[in-house]
Amino acid sequence: MAPRTSATASGPRQPHSVAECSLQSDVCSSGYTKFQGQCYKVLNTDTPIDFTAAQRMCQGEGAVLAADKSPQIHNFMKALLEPHLSETVDSKYRRAFIGLMCQNGCDSPANWLYADGSGCEGNAFCDWHSVASTNEWNALPTSLYGASIAAMLDDFPDTSYRYKLQPYPADHTLQYMICQKGADSTEHLKPRTLTVNERLSNVVLQWNRPACKGDITSYILVLLGGSVSYDTEMKCTSEQCEFTLNPEVCNYCIHPNTDYTFSVAAVLSDSQLGPAISINKKIDVETCPNFETPFHTISTCRGVSEVIHDGSCDNQITWSKGSMCDAVCEVGYGFFVEPAPKYSCDAGGVWTPAGKAPECYEIVPVFSANLQFRIDYKRASIENLQHQFDGLVYKYNDIFCPYPEECGIGDLQIKSALDEDGSKMSEVIITIDTPVYNITDQTGFIELVREAVLTVSDDNAFMTLIDYDNIALVLPQKSNAFKASPQLCCHTCPEGHAYRLGNCVRCPTAECV
Repeated sequence: MAPRTSATASGPRQPHSVAECSLQSDVCSSGYTKFQGQCYKVLNTDTPIDFTAAQRMCQGEGAVLAADKSPQIHNFMKALLEPHLSETVDSKYRRAFIGLMCQNGCDSPANWLYADGSGCEGNAFCDWHSVASTNEWNALPTSLYGASIAAMLDDFPDTSYRYKLQPYPADHTLQYMICQKGADSTEHLKPRTLTVNERLSNVVLQWNRPACKGDITSYILVLLGGSVSYDTEMKCTSEQCEFTLNPEVCNYCIHPNTDYTFSVAAVLSDSQLGPAISINKKIDVETCPNFETPFHTISTCRGVSEVIHDGSCDNQITWSKGSMCDAVCEVGYGFFVEPAPKYSCDAGGVWTPAGKAPECYEIVPVFSANLQFRIDYKRASIENLQHQFDGLVYKYNDIFCPYPEECGIGDLQIKSALDEDGSKMSEVIITIDTPVYNITDQTGFIELVREAVLTVSDDNAFMTLIDYDNIALVLPQKSNAFKASPQLCCHTCPEGHAYRLGNCVRCPTAECV
């Protein structure tokens, strides 16, 4: 058994006015009503179910379908059922399963048995052949149905059944059932209404504290299933408690498609454990297949259910729901198809997006790229603008290009326009040819070029005129409108490569060039 760890499920403490947290006379579980030493409860479903499913619901509460075996018990159960029914319910569903059935030969009382193991034969309430029979059968059972069950009929005037037991075929469906279990001297010490819900990457337990008055703040969770056993201590001071079991904490104690028993017991004031409430649940722990990582791609993932050692150099991995992966390329390689920011193993056991990182291909430097700027000038005619920008490119060649002979003004488009005041202005789109070698921070490069181009201003015009033989500089208009919006465009890559995501990437197919 794993070492006991401490967990917390806290909240405001609620007062109690029930029994003290110690042994006492027999009591019933919450929701049950005591009668003649037994505890009874009416359950119902949204849609009709058969006898087997009804019995399973009672078993889920540690009970069985009730044994209707005396007039006193019958009248008690009839009164217990009545508040749950109404005349608005379809009359064929105004009845409830009880624990009375037979497998074959159902025309004989000897073949009818109660769910608690006792028989119908010899019981004057049930045995219609008994001399002193007071049986409540509305219609006597026959062998025509084969395996048969019994149900308690309603007590409404519109149906006014003379008697209140009715035989049905075993597959008959109803929405109500009456459960029965024995009273218990420790029942008030047991946590109530335990539920186990599976989340994406963990299991959440919820329960209500015992129905007794006292300081219970600690609980023990015991998990059993497959070859796994695990226990941990949990803290809770609220009326309703919750604990999240992360499989990583218990060394992946939960595996896919395995039945588990979850038990929660209160730690009493004398450090003894009270009775446990248990629930059996098959945990799907929906898993995803191995996250495929092509050559030259590196994936980083978190969360795993199982590593499958198959003797190969590349072990297969089953990923638990909620696992996440991302992908990057090895140095010198780049994606041709942009990867998703995250790949997640979601409900249904599938990766979203598809569970494979895109392949990385060898990259080479971008052969060349052009920079385009849009600049507004508050002049109708600009005769020497080409010469002016040639001079600027030359002056800032350490930024524009490492080989000045390859640089220059590739294109200059001038469009006449009017400003808001009706004055003539020129809108200029300038394209600067500049080979771009090994540029990874393209945004930073654009900002450097932007800064160089926009240094033509009133403040530095004099120095620029001196440097370039008194070129008559044309200054951009002084408002923010002259701020260029450059973009890196028109990339050129070597043969067999295409520009993708900032690099010239070797094409995986001939069609991509």
